Amino acid sequence: MLSIKNLRSFVSQIAESKGLYEEVVGIAIAEALASAYKKDYANKEEKIEAKINERTGKPSFYSVKTIINPNEIETEQIKSPTILLDDAQKINPNAKAGDEIKVELPYQENFSRVGAQTAKQVILQKLREVEKSVVFAKFKEREEGVISGAIQKIDNRAIYVDLGKTTGVMFKNETIPGENYKLQMRMRFYVYGVESTPRGVEVFLSRAHPFFVPAIFKIEVPEISEGLVEVKGVARMPGVRTKMAVFSNTQGVDPVGACIGPKGSRIISIMNELNGEKIDIIPWSEDGLQFAINSLMPAKISEAQILERRTIKMLVTDEQIPIALGKAGQNIKLASKLTGWKIDVRLAQEPEKEIEGGVAEEVEAEESETEVETT
Repeated sequence: MLSIKNLRSFVSQIAESKGLYEEVVGIAIAEALASAYKKDYANKEEKIEAKINERTGKPSFYSVKTIINPNEIETEQIKSPTILLDDAQKINPNAKAGDEIKVELPYQENFSRVGAQTAKQVILQKLREVEKSVVFAKFKEREEGVISGAIQKIDNRAIYVDLGKTTGVMFKNETIPGENYKLQMRMRFYVYGVESTPRGVEVFLSRAHPFFVPAIFKIEVPEISEGLVEVKGVARMPGVRTKMAVFSNTQGVDPVGACIGPKGSRIISIMNELNGEKIDIIPWSEDGLQFAINSLMPAKISEAQILERRTIKMLVTDEQIPIALGKAGQNIKLASKLTGWKIDVRLAQEPEKEIEGGVAEEVEAEESETEVETT
């Protein structure tokens, strides 16, 4: 035997331990009581519902029936639970054939051991479902943002991160090349996906995602989080170098200076966060040519010209060549990704002659979005 009072106490304890709302507990109790009532006092074909009085806590039980016309009995096989239209209109004068109506059942307070076990199973299942939905909603809100967690497992496939209510997964291709990961190490990650699956809530993490960089800047730079500075684009070689374009319409706000911080404090902190990855903050311009010139910073451009097929030819002095191209072509490649332009760097004294490694074409556009949501 199980009394309703004990059942409610049982559910409340579980709900409190899982941090669920009182309304959720009420729904779970109602469904559990309906299942127990059906097990002990109703036919298996019946659809039973329970409703708990919010003030008294006393439940009421109902059989949900479909309303039919008398002549339907002669034309089709009627299965329980049904109720004749005349009888239904005694309960609700506005009842119509085809509608459902709730017929109140005799009150019951105690249930058999089998009924009580059924109720407990329903409660536990319902609470698991609700807990899963709460966890999913919580982490879905964090999608495309930064989250902290402690590494709890590492295998050949992925790194698993303790996020509190669930475990996040960071596949090996989402790690920063050359970065060391150790058990119990606490780090920040970019949440690029959240899914609800039969196995539970899956949170997909990355430290190599291009948008991880602006997401961290949004946390560390108040001018970005407050909307005074806008991140216009990002191009990244994880663990090596990132170029991020910023802009501000607010008078007196230097977007580049805000991201760098006093004496470089902000950008140094973020570079350390990214295992020493170099970060270039680029002033964005709606003038495509000027933006492309800016994107090759810190190289100094002597002359630039827009050509056909979305190409910009840039002329530099001999000493600026290694700066414009960067180590292994990093600078020119990232500039092309960031701007979406094909960039052709040449010597100012030989403008018609291509130089080795002097051409970069934006072939990995999916890695660099020109608009990054930061507000």
